[in-house]
Amino acid sequence: MGILSKLFGKSEKNDQQESKPTQANSNPATTDNNNSTNSNNPTTNQTDTMEENNKKPEPDTAGQTQAGENAVAKSKIYNLIIVDESGSMSHLTRSTLSGVNETINTIKSAQRQFADTQVHTLTLVTFDTGDPRGNVRTLIDNKPIEQVEEFMDYNPNGCTPLYDAMGMSLSRLYNLIKHDKDATGVVTVLTDGLENASREWRPGPLGELIERLKSEGWTFSYMGSAHDVKSVSDLLHIDNVVEFDHDVQGVNSSWARESTSRFSLYRKMDKFKHEKPQATRSEMINEQVRYSKDFYGGRVTPDFVRQLEPDQIFVFGSNAQGIHAGGAARQAAQQFGAVMGQGEGLQGQSYAIPTMEGLDNLKAAVDRFIVFADEHPELSFLVTRIGCGIAGYDDSQIAPLFRRCIKMENVALPDQFWKVLGLNMY
Repeated sequence: MGILSKLFGKSEKNDQQESKPTQANSNPATTDNNNSTNSNNPTTNQTDTMEENNKKPEPDTAGQTQAGENAVAKSKIYNLIIVDESGSMSHLTRSTLSGVNETINTIKSAQRQFADTQVHTLTLVTFDTGDPRGNVRTLIDNKPIEQVEEFMDYNPNGCTPLYDAMGMSLSRLYNLIKHDKDATGVVTVLTDGLENASREWRPGPLGELIERLKSEGWTFSYMGSAHDVKSVSDLLHIDNVVEFDHDVQGVNSSWARESTSRFSLYRKMDKFKHEKPQATRSEMINEQVRYSKDFYGGRVTPDFVRQLEPDQIFVFGSNAQGIHAGGAARQAAQQFGAVMGQGEGLQGQSYAIPTMEGLDNLKAAVDRFIVFADEHPELSFLVTRIGCGIAGYDDSQIAPLFRRCIKMENVALPDQFWKVLGLNMY
């Protein structure tokens, strides 16, 4: 019997019915040898855990928003972060630690802000072949996010058992929460190299597992570098993909993008809970599947913007006099409501940034735009390659001015700007 048969075989009938929710164990962070041994023997681990979970679950009332017959269960969000700790990550140690802790703080912020609808836990797994504790290590084990401290246990060494790390941690988490109708997984993978050391899992079964979990509302994102990122993510059926430059800027930008996308996902889930507190399991899964497909969102401005949605704003380069005579400025005047004589700011469905008055003035204008965009989350801004036409600048000069926009879900940047900032967006 294969790994997936062992994992799903006994629970197929149960999956067709809504089981009573169970409360998963919330253990302190562990890195003991017993944990590592189970991780390296997924077949045994999955069978034992499956038999335990197939027992009749006990009702859980801890995650309900109000008492009585009309109690509304909170969403139980099991955050799983899988981080490559192989030797090639050594020069990115500080940036990786910073990014992981930034994401932890993002989850903590969501727990505080959405406490009436969500309960968050964190599992953090690292992998390489150079650690005596085992190739795949669970360093934070399903811990309530409020109890998670700063993560510092990261010492890159060895090779890259990527598939084993993903397969073992995903199957373990699935076995933990599969009977809980209010539970879902949000999974992030960071790796800088091609798989070269797995013993138990292969891409075929792993991709099938991920596809199954996606159909149940789980969210997956893949941040990769120094290998054919798109081919690997396609092989694993992961839709939300960022390829980062193999340097400090690339890692920092990737984690910033990830944290922002996570918080946006949590906010959408909170909104749905408030709008439909009595939603069925099926309705919740359908919404989560929809949110998951748009996790990284459409944040790349098309080369040619031909039309706008009602909430979209066309951001173009102008001049102080507001003479919109050529390029994107001319299009803004003809199609999107730009006003002749207005050199900066919102006008119709467009926003002008003056680019002809020197780089310092351009930077100041970009800063004012960023403040405006941040104050108007109800609008979506499509930034064009401002300053890279008549003004005579190149992408490497202009893109860094928009660095703060990496964390702004309502701002899309040109593909050329994203690449300067260290990211290739798929």
